[in-house]
Amino acid sequence: MGRRSTYSTEFKQEAVKLVLEQGLSLAQVAE
Repeated sequence: MGRRSTYSTEFKQEAVKLVLEQGLSLAQVAE
């Protein structure tokens, strides 16, 4: 379970990065 939790945390961090990058890109396009 511990390994799964670590994987989940890393996956969330990567997902957040992608979302932020996409959000910034959309914001730039909107401007």
